[in-house]
Amino acid sequence: MFLTIFLFWLFKIHYWKWRGGFILFFIFGFILYLPSNPTSESNEQDVDLTGKIISPITQTDSTIRVLFEHTSSNETSILQYYKREKTNEDVISQLKYGSYCEVNGIYRSPETSRNPGQFNYRNYLAHQGIYSEILLDSPHHLSCQGSSFLNYFYQARHSIIEHVERTIEEEAFIWAAALVFGDSSLMSDEIMKWFRDFNLSHLLAISGLHVGLFIGALSFVLFRSGVTTFEQTRWTLLMIIPLYCFIAGAEPSVLRASFMAIILILLSIVRIKINMTDLISLIALGILFLKPTYLFHLGFQFSFLVTFALLLSIPLFRSQHPLVISAIISLVSQLAILPIQLYHFYEFNPLSLFLNLLLVPYFSFFVIPLTLIIVFLCLILPSIASELSSIFLKAHEFLLRGIMILSSELNIQWVIGQLPIILGVLYFVAFIFMMINWNEDHLQRAFFSGALLVSLLVAFCLLPYVSPFGKVTMLDVGQGDTFVIELPYRRGVIMIDAAGPSLYTNNPSSTADYIIEPFLKSNGLKKIDALIVSHNDQDHSGSVEYLESSFNIEGIYVSPYYDKELKTKRIVKEGDALVFSDYTFYILHPGDDHEDSNENSLVIYTELGGLRWVFTGDISKQIENKLMKTYPELRADVLKISHHGSHTSTAPNWLKHLNPEVALISVGRENSYGHPHAEVIESIEEQGSVIFRTDKHGGVRFLFRDDNGTFSTQLTYNAERN
Repeated sequence: MFLTIFLFWLFKIHYWKWRGGFILFFIFGFILYLPSNPTSESNEQDVDLTGKIISPITQTDSTIRVLFEHTSSNETSILQYYKREKTNEDVISQLKYGSYCEVNGIYRSPETSRNPGQFNYRNYLAHQGIYSEILLDSPHHLSCQGSSFLNYFYQARHSIIEHVERTIEEEAFIWAAALVFGDSSLMSDEIMKWFRDFNLSHLLAISGLHVGLFIGALSFVLFRSGVTTFEQTRWTLLMIIPLYCFIAGAEPSVLRASFMAIILILLSIVRIKINMTDLISLIALGILFLKPTYLFHLGFQFSFLVTFALLLSIPLFRSQHPLVISAIISLVSQLAILPIQLYHFYEFNPLSLFLNLLLVPYFSFFVIPLTLIIVFLCLILPSIASELSSIFLKAHEFLLRGIMILSSELNIQWVIGQLPIILGVLYFVAFIFMMINWNEDHLQRAFFSGALLVSLLVAFCLLPYVSPFGKVTMLDVGQGDTFVIELPYRRGVIMIDAAGPSLYTNNPSSTADYIIEPFLKSNGLKKIDALIVSHNDQDHSGSVEYLESSFNIEGIYVSPYYDKELKTKRIVKEGDALVFSDYTFYILHPGDDHEDSNENSLVIYTELGGLRWVFTGDISKQIENKLMKTYPELRADVLKISHHGSHTSTAPNWLKHLNPEVALISVGRENSYGHPHAEVIESIEEQGSVIFRTDKHGGVRFLFRDDNGTFSTQLTYNAERN
């Protein structure tokens, strides 16, 4: 982010003769907030603390949360309570903004990412100056007194939201919550995914567009109707804009637009003109003084980058058709934030520009204004608001569903992977040169700069195809197995198993959505050559159908005794071999039906990085004995320990027969089965093998080239060895 701002400043000084405002944003933003490193792994501890509540309550389906500032150290923690039906109100009634509380709870570090590509919650909180969590076990462990003046405003906002929710239809309220109150958590996963796929999420998050529409509509109503004079309109806006900003959730993009509007109105009153780039720089600086941690807020980065890029693009809008102007705005906006988007989300839709051209006007002139009107009518004419919300909902859902169906052919995601920072800097250099030449009407130079910009992304996508390195990754999927093998020169991508979450979870796609898919996409993977599923248990196959719908899987290989239907199902059995380039995966088991899912697990042998690998699924000691008799010469340098370290597997004679140097155990932390069992660990240690465990090490990676390779872990933790 700092490099991006610096590059914009550097080129603007030379080409736009800028007067220096934005450099203040860069220098003071950098000085004001250099985030500390997140705390290291620490054990949970029971603590008694006193402090103040410094945020309103936020709720999820399962938790109640506030920010808690410690009296003794001024440290900020997340105070969190897991909902229980009979006690939720007891907790909510005490957690008031500004109240002083005594808390007895579990103090711990926030969860870090346990796999490459996975969202790092600990770093996310650290960038907000939050380094710990306090888990509240019971309302009796909480005692709060008093509240601050701001609490009345938060209560009033909450009352307005509840009133609107009671007045209009449930589905209409979901849109009002997102577009007026800044809460899109009620949106269905289907809608959210569609908006993300087409880079339209900005329409669901309150931004400068929403604030501008609100101010414009209010000005029109007040002045054109004759209710107020021009001067009175300006003073009325000065009073109402802060209230709207507060009701809308005061996110960085809302703050930026609101501050800009207020300052512009004040300057117009005193008849002072200011350069717009200087104005946005001062606003950014002011926001950072109030809350320095916003520098790492994606909404802050996106909002200011887009606004700054559009301000520098104003010459392109002159004497253009409105449709052309809309296209330029969409193009410049998306190009300005693309490197940051790729760094965090790994993909984008090149065709989303066309849908932005359609949806931005639709939301600007129909959805957002009508939603604002409905919410306003809820406060003065509830019956009319209810009828209008019903009409709005029918029309909106009909149009949106139609657009979603028609757009299905345009949903072409370009999975690039996590863009390195240095490549992001080069991208911005090319982007700035393109904009400079486009503004100065040097169209040929602008075209070549744009071509360079695209070439950087294409070159990054092609890097794996010229890389001699391969990777084997054991993902930490909790109590389950998932291995991803990337062959050198991207000659093949093979997965062994795709674990799902517990059968009792509320979200059966959570492991695919939050662990496996981010890992694959962060590595630029959209195609899987083979998904080998050892057997049909949830902890080995629970994510298969979700991956099948999101990725291009050439073949899903299962044993003859795997009874679930799949689109690209292919049967393999003992004696078969799967060949990918120069690498062969031998199927050692099963041959006959053992009438048990675990016993019918596929057992696979292959050689990678000069090491012999054996993947064992969930086979038992009986199958191990069978394999030793069938393959007396079988050896393994790397052994995937069967059944997550259960005592039903991994007999000492099996370990002695294979003589592995490395033992891989994929197991959930503090799982209810007690895996891995102590006797299994003891047997492995007696064999002298190095142990890598996902419950202690997180994801484990083996990076190899030719016949040499190195193991590394996601979490800092020493591998176990006798």
